[in-house]
Amino acid sequence: RKSVEHHITVRHKEDYLLAKMDAKLMVQVIINIVDNAIKYTPKGSNILIKTWKQEDKAVITIADDGDGIPDDMKERVFDMFYSGANKIADSRRSLGLGLSLCRSIVNAHGGKITVSDNTPHGTVFTVTLPAGEVEIHE
Repeated sequence: RKSVEHHITVRHKEDYLLAKMDAKLMVQVIINIVDNAIKYTPKGSNILIKTWKQEDKAVITIADDGDGIPDDMKERVFDMFYSGANKIADSRRSLGLGLSLCRSIVNAHGGKITVSDNTPHGTVFTVTLPAGEVEIHE
């Protein structure tokens, strides 16, 4: 998806943040959420990706300043085949699989994914994963 029409910023508090995960799958989760932010927000919108450690959790948030998701749709966005009533900027219809897959991947890692409002408007997806270092046995 083209993102030249959106402003994407990444902020991180730590120099590095460690979590036990399949990196390819977690990158796909982030790509899917950012892709949705690009699809469902108008040109010129801001997308902010932040990471930090909170106690024993690695936290990733992806926030946009679009129209947001109505409260009655928030929990359903993770349901398979649910695509809601939001219009996609490029007019293509969503299959409703992306966020369901994201939830499955995050849950398989012992984590959690939630959606909330980005005040004053927009959406925040929060992914929390167990933080931890990988042991290398040589």
